[in-house]
Amino acid sequence: MIFIVLAIVTFGFWACSKKNDTTPSDSIKITSLTATLNPVMAYDTTVITVEATGENLQYGWVANHGRIKGSGKTVKYSACISCIGHNTITCMVFNDTGEVSDTIMIRVTPWHSKK
Repeated sequence: MIFIVLAIVTFGFWACSKKNDTTPSDSIKITSLTATLNPVMAYDTTVITVEATGENLQYGWVANHGRIKGSGKTVKYSACISCIGHNTITCMVFNDTGEVSDTIMIRVTPWHSKK
């Protein structure tokens, strides 16, 4: 009886464990990740562009603060006053062979000047 309970608990942990389905790829390379403005003032936007090599590439973007508009190789990033400071934008480039990612730090400053 104890063996059966132990087997069920072990299977439950194994079945619920997080699986990493992304595989790093040697066939994809990010060659640059740039922003047109850095720093950027709150309520303004900067254009972020990734350059990568590989075939049939797709792109994903995530920001820890602020907002990303668009998709593909080029997106617009904007942040409000509550995002002042250094914000991390991550770009994931992937295809059927795997995934690579890179980050860029964007510094958001107040939109008004101090007197």
